Amino acid sequence: MQRDTPFRLGDWLVEPDTGRLSRGGSPAASLEPRLMSLLVYLSTNAGRVLPRATLEADVWSGRVVGDDTVARAVSRLRRALGDDAQNPRYIETLPRRGYRLIAEVGEADRSTASTPHRASRWLAPAAALLIIAAGALVFHWGKAPAVHEDVSRADDLYMRFTRADNEAAIGLYERVLESSPDDARAMGGLANALVQRVIRWPEDSQQGARTLADALARGQHKRETAQATLTRALRLARRAAAAAPNDPDALKPLAFALTASGDLAAGASQYEAILQIDEAHWPSLINLGEIRSIEGDELAALAYLERAWAAMQAAYNDEPQRVGPWQLGMGVIIAERYGERGDPREAERWYRRALKVAPYAPQATVPLAQLLADRGELEAARDLCATLRARLGANQRCLESN
Repeated sequence: MQRDTPFRLGDWLVEPDTGRLSRGGSPAASLEPRLMSLLVYLSTNAGRVLPRATLEADVWSGRVVGDDTVARAVSRLRRALGDDAQNPRYIETLPRRGYRLIAEVGEADRSTASTPHRASRWLAPAAALLIIAAGALVFHWGKAPAVHEDVSRADDLYMRFTRADNEAAIGLYERVLESSPDDARAMGGLANALVQRVIRWPEDSQQGARTLADALARGQHKRETAQATLTRALRLARRAAAAAPNDPDALKPLAFALTASGDLAAGASQYEAILQIDEAHWPSLINLGEIRSIEGDELAALAYLERAWAAMQAAYNDEPQRVGPWQLGMGVIIAERYGERGDPREAERWYRRALKVAPYAPQATVPLAQLLADRGELEAARDLCATLRARLGANQRCLESN
């Protein structure tokens, strides 16, 4: 199989030269060049186990990338293909070994492939420029690699949630857009970072909020500087959504910006639209849970948060660096909400679930011990505290009043 010619992958028609991915009568989806390069490489090596290091060397050209860059790319490919990491039909994950394409690969019927004229109407300007170089060097994008590496670095900085890292991410996203103004990931990433600036680190030096709910309650979105920033974020997010209408990660910034602007109904509608594309998109499920909580519907909020937990569990093998930092906190939040609803048994169950993914974590151990003590199970509570201190040090505070 030549790397620049259309081919069949299971039920899909893949067109590397145009970036198209289509099936039956469904509208064609677009893959950014790096994802298409990864898909072509996996297909060219169908049946072989490809370690992450091999993919980094051959698809990312040996560039230093984040720990979960390959995993995130594979996860995005799975979403595009409608694949399931737990019951894969296209891409199989072999823990600690790598990835293997397991679908049948074959030649395409040339009559079904796109003509250049049809492709030119579909391609965004930036993607069209990248494809010019694809025929000559399929894993290199001319000057584009530096642009896309900056986006990956910015994404990693953004996820650290500190002011310095958020501002650094904004700088990188802006640098990408100077040279590639139609980059959907950069537009969406910049929109997200601008919204975080409004919520957590207001430009007028007022105290920021820890959560979106707190920010809205304080009216931070109504301040003059915040409105200007949110207007810019909304403009960028709408452009990102228009550039990649089938990519949940490109659609989410618009939902986030709408919600942060105080339009909960529009934000919720956008998140629901994302779930129509990917029902397991756990960031959207978490944010929908927060919207329902702000609206006062705690039962609906809990349902979304529990769905998010399940989706995170399913995605963990593919995206450990992305999912891992959220799992413990999500389990604790669900446990706390059940406790607030007067359901200690369900709260206990969720604290124990959280401890399965992060044993001995004080965030779950201490409230679980207190919950047990409050219902008279002092011996079990003290055992938890004793284990916590044995593992993490005698200075760990736990059941001080007992």
